[in-house]
Amino acid sequence: MKSVTTKKRSAKKDESSDLNALMNLWKRLEAKGLLQKKAASLSFRLPGQKPEAFLLVNRGSGEGAKIQTDQFDIYGQTTTLGSERLAVIHFHASLYKARPDIGAIACFQPTWGSLLKTLEDPLPLVFDEQCRQLGAPVVPIHKTEDGSVISDSVILNGANAFLDTNGVVITSVTREKAIYNCELIEKCSKAYLLAHATGGKIRRIPWLIRWIAKNRLIKDERKAAASYALGEAPSGFTAY
Repeated sequence: MKSVTTKKRSAKKDESSDLNALMNLWKRLEAKGLLQKKAASLSFRLPGQKPEAFLLVNRGSGEGAKIQTDQFDIYGQTTTLGSERLAVIHFHASLYKARPDIGAIACFQPTWGSLLKTLEDPLPLVFDEQCRQLGAPVVPIHKTEDGSVISDSVILNGANAFLDTNGVVITSVTREKAIYNCELIEKCSKAYLLAHATGGKIRRIPWLIRWIAKNRLIKDERKAAASYALGEAPSGFTAY
């Protein structure tokens, strides 16, 4: 009986730690002005849980929208919530299913990143950090009517930044890297949009550098996927 009690306390402690980490990242994004009081969502994969699960915090659209936090099964069925939040849950769950390397997902509407959708070629590979961490030109993500991600080449090529209807989607192999990737997309978007506005020629990263960076990224993602498959959080990754 004593061991059962200890196990329950340990599970509650882990749950509290996960929630604190999730809310800390939400607050950091908010403090940096990346959430802008608009609809946004952020989730963490919960390694080692059976069934596989993720922790989600989201804020809906509209005046006075509340921040809601819950845990959901990646392969479970959720049908009792409002359509807007249900679409968010389907989106996060389907992205975790499609990409076993992903440990965190952020959907938000930053000032500069949200403007990429106005361009015919939103954000090609023009920055070293973008190549290494985001992995591909930023293009629209494709979804079904219920909000689920379509597992096409856009998703499956290992990229970590996408355009959504009203903003951007950022993924990362670990929770710790999520904040850096969120900051990176905004930094790259601002620099590219300002350069694009001049009308001058913008040089792209040479193919060999792109190839080397992408291979390093894929190696990281395979390592992360292997760790999550073992029920463990991957480690050893640096910011850039």
